[in-house]
Amino acid sequence: MKGVWLSSKDGKGDALTKLMTPRVVQILKVLRDQSIGLSNAEIDSLLGTASQWVAFWELRELIALDIIEFEVQPFGEPGKYRLTQSGVSIASGL
Repeated sequence: MKGVWLSSKDGKGDALTKLMTPRVVQILKVLRDQSIGLSNAEIDSLLGTASQWVAFWELRELIALDIIEFEVQPFGEPGKYRLTQSGVSIASGL
């Protein structure tokens, strides 16, 4: 991952503070409201970014911090992003 990554006592606080852009907050809110998870295209559609690459980088950073997870779907369905336990606790505060 590009960028400066800082660590705090729990290992996530400073990086999460640096990462909390308006788009990341939107992604967390969208995923919080969808228990079944969302594909990259569905997240892009809900955010209205008109480019799946825009949200892709934020999603990868959230995966690296163990805030969301990516689940591969069987039979060629698009994979789904879901909040992890730490992601649920972070998103509930938004």
